[in-house]
Amino acid sequence: MSKTIRYGILCEDRAHRNFIEYYLGQCHPGLFEESQPFGWAIRASNAREVEDSIPDATRKGFTNYGLDLLFIGRDTDSTDSKKIDVLKSKLSSLCSGHPKVVFMMPVQCIEHWLLYLQWHKTNPTSTKNESFEQIMRIEAKQRVYGGKLKVDKQLELANKLLVNLDVDWLEQRSNSFKHFHQQVKAFVSQQ
Repeated sequence: MSKTIRYGILCEDRAHRNFIEYYLGQCHPGLFEESQPFGWAIRASNAREVEDSIPDATRKGFTNYGLDLLFIGRDTDSTDSKKIDVLKSKLSSLCSGHPKVVFMMPVQCIEHWLLYLQWHKTNPTSTKNESFEQIMRIEAKQRVYGGKLKVDKQLELANKLLVNLDVDWLEQRSNSFKHFHQQVKAFVSQQ
């Protein structure tokens, strides 16, 4: 496959964007290119703004900005699987089930995926299957960042965890990451 996949990101915050960029760079180096004009035109800074922007982002992303793929990042803010399924259905309906939209929906918040990676870096040989998604959001952020920090410092710490991202390991630990990863793999395989 030689075609570069042009993508856009609509997400709650820089942590989602950062994760997607590291993920794509390590799992599919050179295959993806972000549409900067889309990123400047369509933005959100919280869950409500993401939801409100999905219809326009989908329509404009594919017609006005020539996207091949749109990533939508939204924390589930819950551990309840029924609530998460309702949210997935809601977001899918907001983009009319567009086949070129990939949802990144970590259970509770993106820091839970980072918490898994942090644990793996400190316990690289362990085969124990720890579950971190029941840990409250505030505690997960505390564990990952060590306290309240400015966004740039949070990203710096996150980047250390994202270097050499062990996708196979994370996919075995987090169903929400697995769902995201499987969507990307399915999309890439169809190109």
